[in-house]
Amino acid sequence: MNNKKHLLIKISSIILVFVFAFIVAQPILAQGDILPQASGPSRCAGLSATECGDYQVNDFIVLAANVARWILGIVGSLTLIMFVYGGVLFLISAGSSDKVSQAKKILTAAVVGLIIVFGSYLIVKFALSTIGITWTGQIL
Repeated sequence: MNNKKHLLIKISSIILVFVFAFIVAQPILAQGDILPQASGPSRCAGLSATECGDYQVNDFIVLAANVARWILGIVGSLTLIMFVYGGVLFLISAGSSDKVSQAKKILTAAVVGLIIVFGSYLIVKFALSTIGITWTGQIL
């Protein structure tokens, strides 16, 4: 009976996370454009450079910056979820040494993941500033 209760709690927690991720956070995901506007002149009659597909090398670098921003945001969110999961597991461990050690491993892995995310952010931001592009994808 106790295992069924824990399984029900895990399933309801997963459903709650998915409901939050796909319903509440959906307007936030819709606000960012990954594909930048083309900065080159249009060679097609009556169409903008973006509609015509006349992209330049700078536009692909901005695209890479936008993709990196998106990926780092997703990975950072997953790290936050792992912090919450490890903390909840630690709270409901009821003193069981196996569950406490599992929760500590999850929290340690979340901290390492957060360090990797911040390090990746710094590397990408440094590389972009070196070639003259801001973090938001604007050319300096």
